[in-house]
Amino acid sequence: MYNIVGDNMFTGDYNFFDYKYNITGYTGQDYGGFAQKLYLIISIILMVILLISLRKSSKEKVLNIIRYISIFLVIFYIFKTTWESIYDIKLSGSFNTGLLPFDTCSIPMLAGLIAGFSKGKLKKYAECWLCTGGIVGGFATMLFLNAFKYYPFLSFGAFYSMIWHFLMVFLGLLLIITNYVDLEYKVILYGYLFHLIVSIFIIPIDFIYNFDFMLYKDLGGVPIFEDVASKLTSMNLQLLNPILMLILYFIGFNIIILIPMFIKKIKMRLCK
Repeated sequence: MYNIVGDNMFTGDYNFFDYKYNITGYTGQDYGGFAQKLYLIISIILMVILLISLRKSSKEKVLNIIRYISIFLVIFYIFKTTWESIYDIKLSGSFNTGLLPFDTCSIPMLAGLIAGFSKGKLKKYAECWLCTGGIVGGFATMLFLNAFKYYPFLSFGAFYSMIWHFLMVFLGLLLIITNYVDLEYKVILYGYLFHLIVSIFIIPIDFIYNFDFMLYKDLGGVPIFEDVASKLTSMNLQLLNPILMLILYFIGFNIIILIPMFIKKIKMRLCK
């Protein structure tokens, strides 16, 4: 049992593997509070330590890391989905379709397996997605960890999300800092092309079955733009929402890569 004490942190007794609706008294107290800050601080420190220690890794070692992490994510996802589905089916009598691996943060499973075990252009595209889309999706979620709306800090539901998105960012940064991928603008284009290929399958699913996977239908949770998407929908222009989200993704991909590219150029000039 856990008793959590801290500034703006949930205080209560519960089991680590308790389901969100079984944690009495929790109404999202850890979301945006001390727990969120603590998670970010620990993540940044651990990320820096790991990246510094692995910065001179060989391509073979990085490839093995990609393989290990992608296999772990698949097993982790299956375990978490099974765990949550047992409760969902028990409470509602049906499977929660929102757990399907169609959102942006599920892509690392696919991209990781392709990058780790395949060859050719698709492998390159997947690698480029990991250090663009993977960082964008992982970092955005780390900043606004929605899991804290439903689970307190020391719970499996929260730990799953914390670990998952940390690994997304870590893996992408590892590929950049070890020069596993060439730091050129084509990384953005290749990564975005991989994103588009996945999106071709997801967008119809969102509109046919009224989902919001990869945020293409309602831009759910995207500050400001969620309201824009809502207005477009009210004007029967909801088909513009995927275009808007694709633009936002592209901007995010550019920011993630252009910053280290700029730093690299500055270092090259200083070393002359």
